[in-house]
Amino acid sequence: MKRFMMDDYPWDKVEETKSFISNLYSGKETERPAAIVHPALTDRPSAPPPTGLDERQREVWQAQEGLRRRPIGGDDFVPTLGTGAGTCALATAFGCVESQAAGVYWVEPSITSMEQIDALRKPPVTDGKLGQVLEQTRAYAACADPRLSIRTMDFQSPFTTVEQILGSDRFFLMPYDEPKRLHAIMDIVTDFTIEFFTAQIAAAGPNCCPGIWPSFWYPRSAGIQMADDNLVNVSSEIYAEFVVPYNNRISKAFGGLFLHSCTIKEPHLQVLHELKGLTGINCDISTSVSPARLLEEFGDKIVVAPHAYINTDTNFKNYTEFTEMVLAGWRSGKKLFMYPCVVLYQPDTSKEIPFNEAETRTVLERIPGWRKDHGKYSLNYDVQ
Repeated sequence: MKRFMMDDYPWDKVEETKSFISNLYSGKETERPAAIVHPALTDRPSAPPPTGLDERQREVWQAQEGLRRRPIGGDDFVPTLGTGAGTCALATAFGCVESQAAGVYWVEPSITSMEQIDALRKPPVTDGKLGQVLEQTRAYAACADPRLSIRTMDFQSPFTTVEQILGSDRFFLMPYDEPKRLHAIMDIVTDFTIEFFTAQIAAAGPNCCPGIWPSFWYPRSAGIQMADDNLVNVSSEIYAEFVVPYNNRISKAFGGLFLHSCTIKEPHLQVLHELKGLTGINCDISTSVSPARLLEEFGDKIVVAPHAYINTDTNFKNYTEFTEMVLAGWRSGKKLFMYPCVVLYQPDTSKEIPFNEAETRTVLERIPGWRKDHGKYSLNYDVQ
C-alpha cells in the first residue's frame, strides 16, 4: 500500500515539543505550562490527491493535508491522526443499534431485561463498528508517514458503555436494585474494552498515541485516555464501588490512565485519588471546579488539561479573561496543559467569540519560560 511521506514537515520542532511534553508527564519540573494556541487554518489551499487512490488511502491523504494547513512552532502542537467512530462505538459491539441526529450519535439499548445480563458474554473485537475501526487503523498505519502518531478511537468508559447498553433509566437504578448484576456487566465490558484497545494499539503500531480528547499528543508512558462523563451523575460512594475498580484494571492494563470527564465537581475530587496510575485529567472549566482548584488538588503529580466548551457557568468576554482564569493556579512545578476551544459562547448575550490567538499568546508571554520557548513566534501563518 502506498505510503504518503511528509519529508518537508518541520519534524525537528515536533521532536522538541515531544521532549517537553514527555518531561511534563514524567515528573520533571518545567518552567512553563504546555498550551495549544494555534487554530487550524481550514482556508489554506490543499494539494490535490494523487490519482488512483482507494477510499482509505484518500482518507489518509486528506488527513495529512489537514495537518499541513496547521502552523507548526509557537505552541505545543504535535501532529497526530485520529480514528473517530463516535461515542457509541463500543456499545455497538454489544448489539446496540446506532442512529445519528444533528451530527450526534445515539444508540438504542440492547438489553431490555435484567435476566439478559446473566447470559451476556464478551463479543469479538470486530463486532458492531469496531471491525471498521480496526480496518481504518491498519490502513493509517500502512499509508501514513510513520512519524505521525495514530490516536485511538473515542474510549467511553465501561460505566458509560453499560449505560448505553441498558438505557439511562434502568442503569442509574442498578447500584441500588441490581448491584450484583451491575458488577457482572461492568466486569464483562471492562474485559472487552481492554481487549479491543489492545488490538487497536497493536494495529496502530509502535507510534500509537492512545488518546481521544483533547487531541494533543502525550507519551505512551502516560497510559491510555478514557472518557468517564458519568462521574458527576452518581455519588462519590457509587463511583468508588462500581467504577473505580474497573478503571483501575484499565489503568493497569495500559500503564496509566488519562481521564476525561466533562464535569468534575468538588464532591468527586477525593474519590479520583482512588484511581491508580492516574497521569492526567481533563474537564470543561465552565461546568467544573476551577483550574486553580484542580491544580491545587492534582497538579503536583498529574497533568491538568482543562478546556472550555459549553460555558454554562462562565461568561468570558474575551480570550484574555479565559487564559488568565486557566493560568490563575499555575506556578513552576505544577503540571498544566491548556487547550482552548475555537469558540467561546457567552450565555448572557447568546453570542460566540471566535478564538483570538493574539490575546491568548499575550497572556502566556507573561510567563518567562513561555517567552523563552515561544515568545518570539510570529503570527504570520506562512512560516511553514
